Amino acid sequence: MKTLELNPNQIITLNDYPVHSDSVLSEYYKKCKLGEDVPFVPVIRKDVVRKYLDSNLLEEFKRFEHKNPVAEYFMLDGSHRTTALTLAGCKISAIVYETDPDIEEAKRLVATGQILQNDTLEHSLEENCEILNRHFREKSYFMTVEQKSEKMKREKKIPENIM
Repeated sequence: MKTLELNPNQIITLNDYPVHSDSVLSEYYKKCKLGEDVPFVPVIRKDVVRKYLDSNLLEEFKRFEHKNPVAEYFMLDGSHRTTALTLAGCKISAIVYETDPDIEEAKRLVATGQILQNDTLEHSLEENCEILNRHFREKSYFMTVEQKSEKMKREKKIPENIM
């Protein structure tokens, strides 16, 4: 299992714009500003996910990829964490799922607080990729964590206590 420190332009975010809870975003932002650790964000490399995208999504993804060549990872969970880290100017600590044993190893980190309990841990790598395909079919656009955070700032979707 591999962990990385990623920039927000390297991660393709989920299509849950804007984030669901201002209070959770604010909590993570405060932790980030205080230099406290936040749990790893699970990601899968784009070349793995690409194989599971249906033809329409694949065309949309190719256009996105052309404009965002450094976006190498799809996020599986962690919209509040990644947005808070980005707004605080911090790197994003990610855990990369490359195999099913990586997911099994990640499950063991839940007890340490390094990983949050989430649905991604209950699925194989292939199932997580299929879930991403279904997710993006519902809202067929792609953006990086950086783009999402910038859009939230532009559209004033950030809680006042953050900005």
